[in-house]
Amino acid sequence: MDLYSEYSAALDEGRYQDWADCFSTHAEYRLTTKENHERGLPIAIIYCDGKGMIDDRAFTTSETTISQPRALRHIVSGIKVCADGDGYRVRADFLILQTMLDRMTEIVMSGCYIDRVVVDADRFLFESRVCVTDTLLYPTSVVAPV
Repeated sequence: MDLYSEYSAALDEGRYQDWADCFSTHAEYRLTTKENHERGLPIAIIYCDGKGMIDDRAFTTSETTISQPRALRHIVSGIKVCADGDGYRVRADFLILQTMLDRMTEIVMSGCYIDRVVVDADRFLFESRVCVTDTLLYPTSVVAPV
């Protein structure tokens, strides 16, 4: 639960380097559609292979993205954990809400996380995170990680 709370808080507070620090050295991060995931297609909206690409996404999101101010809220529930060798397979549902100054709060995205979590020293980290969204339609503002 600590890893999932830390991850969500980092994104909600715009601390993208802290988000990147939730991943192991050889981590993979993907944002994909339910349809692509179910068909086993590797096509992803965001794809990072390794910590270097994840760090680059964090830097790019925080330093070069220009968008209207917004507040995001990640809600994670239904976490299911299964031991898997030296790590854990974890599945969780997510809902992302967005509030902009001139609009009511709206649902931006829903879906599930399909993760592999490992222990590195005294800390849990994502070795793989696949964010599977329920929709094929995305807001144009999907530049930040999910």
